[in-house]
Amino acid sequence: MEFRRSGQRDDRRRRVLSDTLWHDTAVLPTAGGTTRALAAEQPPRKSRNYGDAAFMDEEPRLTDLVPTRLPAMAAVMLAGLAVIAGLELLYSWMPELAPMTSDGRVAAIDLDGEGSLAVWFSSMILAAAGLVAVVVYRVRQHRSDDYHGRYRIWLWAAMCWFLMSLDETASLHEGFKEMMACVTGTRILGDGSLWWIIAYGFLLGGVGMRLLLDMRECAASTAAMIATAGCYGLAVVAQLGWVMPDSGAKGVMLEEGAEMVGSLMLLMAMILHARHVILDAQGLLPERKPRRGTRMPAGPFDEPEDDRLAAFEHPVVVHPPHGVSRPVAAAATGREPSRPAFAPKPAEAAQTPPASASRKLTKAERKALRKRLRQMALERERRAKEGGH
Repeated sequence: MEFRRSGQRDDRRRRVLSDTLWHDTAVLPTAGGTTRALAAEQPPRKSRNYGDAAFMDEEPRLTDLVPTRLPAMAAVMLAGLAVIAGLELLYSWMPELAPMTSDGRVAAIDLDGEGSLAVWFSSMILAAAGLVAVVVYRVRQHRSDDYHGRYRIWLWAAMCWFLMSLDETASLHEGFKEMMACVTGTRILGDGSLWWIIAYGFLLGGVGMRLLLDMRECAASTAAMIATAGCYGLAVVAQLGWVMPDSGAKGVMLEEGAEMVGSLMLLMAMILHARHVILDAQGLLPERKPRRGTRMPAGPFDEPEDDRLAAFEHPVVVHPPHGVSRPVAAAATGREPSRPAFAPKPAEAAQTPPASASRKLTKAERKALRKRLRQMALERERRAKEGGH
């Protein structure tokens, strides 16, 4: 009885056993150099309260929370404008409600105070803008033609919006203003607000300009970003007192209203561009026609351009082989001699160039020569039969 065999069958059997053991157990190295096998995959655990949690696969993803339909986006815009109008209206009624309070003001509706509804609204809007920027960053980093990693600007933008949200509630710009005034010994202009305006201008200006370059494919988000810069600029001008100076409550309403509208426009810019990149990733955006005379860059997943198409646009003239002299009769009459019936086809002639007398025939040339001789013999036999009849 043969106990040990060798050959292809045994090798295949060993491979099958190894694959079976690999799928059934996990082999891990130990400290002594040996290996130990662990048990196969444990059966999925089920929660006592939720079962196998199959419903988790049906929960919406983070990108599903971004509104992609225009009516939903219009509803977000109108709701934000309604809240801003309501806060402005409540602030205009505060002088009538002041006699009912001990300090002559209502902190919840005071636009110029800290901890008011306006501050909470602006902080929430900026935090939402930061979250949407993170969504854009997560989708944007999978773009195939971004070879230089320009998508990272969206992470910087998200951090800037979160910083602005924190500043709304904690008044970081006020502390920065007083710190710079104490260190430098000057407030530059007015109460020293120009210190935090310069710092914000460098930070947000650089990030904003870089964002505009990346958002130029979506005209709506670009327009919303430009509107955001305009609203914040108006709020800064009102803060410095260059517009409506000594106007009291009207100046505060202009400054805070412009700031809240700017935050809302920033959120809309983020939502509009998030919608653009999500639809672009899903292939739902209409393809743009390239401008005349420009060539769209090809991505890594695009098929290479077929060279045969360029041949139709620019025909290539193929000249006859050089160094082959024409017959004398053809040169005198100007006509090409008729090709015999047994002559090889042009494709075969191109494959078998005439051999020089100073070298031996190659294998391909000998094969072509034998084929030509057989054709000539068959042609002579056919003519002989025709002559005999």
